[in-house]
Amino acid sequence: MTHHPPTFPDSFNMADYFVFSNIEAGRGDKVAIHFEDQAISYREVADNVMRVARKLVGDGLLPEQRVLLCMQDRPEFTYAWFGAIKAGAVVTQINPALPAVDYEYYLAYVKPQFAFIDEQSLPEFEKALQTTRHCGRGENIIVAGGQSGGRKPFDAWMNAAPKAGAEPWPTRKDDPAVWLFTSGTTGQSRGAVHCHSHFPFNAEVYAKDFIGIRESDVTISGPRLFFGYATGTNLMFPFAVGATTVLFRESPTPELLFALIEKYKATVFTSVPTLINKMLQAPEGERRDISSVRLMWSAGEALPHELHERWDRAFGVPVIDGIGSAESFHIYISNRPSDIRPGSLGKLVPGYEAKLVDDDGDPVAQGDVGTLWLKGDSAALYYHGAYEKSKQHLRGGWIVSGDKFRQDGDGYWYYEGRGDDLIKSGGIYVSPLEVENCLMQHEAVHECCVVAKKDTSGLEKPLAIVVLKKDHAGARASEADLIAFAKTKLARYKAPHWVVFVDKPLPRNDRDKVDRKKLKAEQG
Repeated sequence: MTHHPPTFPDSFNMADYFVFSNIEAGRGDKVAIHFEDQAISYREVADNVMRVARKLVGDGLLPEQRVLLCMQDRPEFTYAWFGAIKAGAVVTQINPALPAVDYEYYLAYVKPQFAFIDEQSLPEFEKALQTTRHCGRGENIIVAGGQSGGRKPFDAWMNAAPKAGAEPWPTRKDDPAVWLFTSGTTGQSRGAVHCHSHFPFNAEVYAKDFIGIRESDVTISGPRLFFGYATGTNLMFPFAVGATTVLFRESPTPELLFALIEKYKATVFTSVPTLINKMLQAPEGERRDISSVRLMWSAGEALPHELHERWDRAFGVPVIDGIGSAESFHIYISNRPSDIRPGSLGKLVPGYEAKLVDDDGDPVAQGDVGTLWLKGDSAALYYHGAYEKSKQHLRGGWIVSGDKFRQDGDGYWYYEGRGDDLIKSGGIYVSPLEVENCLMQHEAVHECCVVAKKDTSGLEKPLAIVVLKKDHAGARASEADLIAFAKTKLARYKAPHWVVFVDKPLPRNDRDKVDRKKLKAEQG
């Protein structure tokens, strides 16, 4: 069957697609957001989005100027994010739990004309504002929450919007609309620039056609909305079909997620492997009723086969493992509810093209590991302020990911890690993920990370950094034991050459991915 990618008119604004189309479809009275015992309708969302848009323009917003969001998962995030986009701004969102030094970086890099801040973030953000010339020298700061610290309170600011005039700036489908920040695993995070049609494209080909998100769905997410993965699955995807999302400000603990899933009978759950593991280990976790969930997303980091199987045994909820990126906006290779192959990332989403090439740019043989090149109509235009990086990774519509994959004869894709993470042991590439998945099968291992380390001869060998389970009585877990265990399941050259035990959780970045770069530096 020939796949025809969606097209969009030249005059186009993605806020119309995700928000105002629900009013046109007669869903104005339907609940769009559940939040702290509030049931907020699509009409309320649309009205507040338009208020934000008019207020921004009335306060002097110019077309395509940047608006920064630094907010927890709350309704104001939705109003500010879509409101800025509707107004004709370029919006970007960052983690609301960062130190001042990071906010200084983002202010200098983004150069926003306006910023929406959460009350939780304000103390650290105030420190960063001391030296900035942006946000109208600090005048255009709008704060959500009860403590605005002398800044403009969100509700009062929004409700002062003019009822007429201050019309949003017109936009086109190819105009810039959103920056999504890279996870920063190879240096400082950069904004991948996307235009208005990119997110609706992925919503059509992935969320609607490939996954089958429904108007009747109720979505909830552990990952926070500042992360593009969750902005998609827990805001844009439900809004694209008129479904309902559950938002909460608190830390996404297993106990809270279990309670909210049960309370709202959530049907679609966004997660990451680390959180899946925590939920399985939660006291009484396996006795909680999450039978309403019909599918669960896992992305952000590799999902170990062993963890997938444990989740299946405990809950029987289908896990949709997939991979996306800031450069592609969202997921482009994925399992689907009717076709799940544990250990793989599933199949290529129709509407995207992909190829695997070697270091010389030539195609690799089927089953061999190669670098992924991806093409589709949600590919970022460039990285802002990073010309060399743009040339390296964004080439004529192709995203050169730096990720290593292989594809089997049935068309399923397997992630083998980032190119700079692969270990060349004995002249043969070793995937750290393969070794980690093996060690995770040992009954004493809680989590682990495998990196390259040079031996006395200067040759790279796999080093495993292991956190043991607190109670691993009866399980032999010395360095020799784990190396011997790996050799029973892997080719001998793939087994760890060394094992280092640590007694604290492995460090993670703000996307909750294990920080391999930091661990490798610590091990010398």
